[in-house]
Order: sequence, then structure tokens, then C-alpha cells
Amino acid sequence: MTQHSEEEQLVYRAWRDSEAYQVPMTEEGEKLAQSRYYAFKRGWEYAKFHTKHNNIFMKSHLEHNADEGQF
Repeated sequence: MTQHSEEEQLVYRAWRDSEAYQVPMTEEGEKLAQSRYYAFKRGWEYAKFHTKHNNIFMKSHLEHNADEGQF
């Protein structure tokens, strides 16, 4: 079993809370849930970036600082 970091577990629990513990009943429902989870995680990353850098342009920041390996 894969060990997840504390932050990954926190993000997953927050997403599950936002999903109101819905359980997909079909394959399509599972794909849609995975898509929402990916979007939720991406939003979480942007919120974290904004909090740290007081900036909303994460993609531009990452492209300009790729050599530095900074978030």
C-alpha cells in the first residue's frame, strides 16, 4: 500500500468532505469523481501558492523559477 504524505491525506479528506461522501455507482461516475479530485487538488495548490507568494500567477512563476526548483 502506498504511503501518502500528511498533506496528501489532508487534501483527500478535504475533498471527501466537499463531496459529501458521495460514492460513485458507475464507471462514468468514478471518472467524474477522479476529475473533480484532480481539479480540487489543483485549486488547493493554487491557494497554497497564493498564500505563500501573494500572487495568483503560479504557472508563470514556476516557468521562470524552474531551474531553482522552488515552489
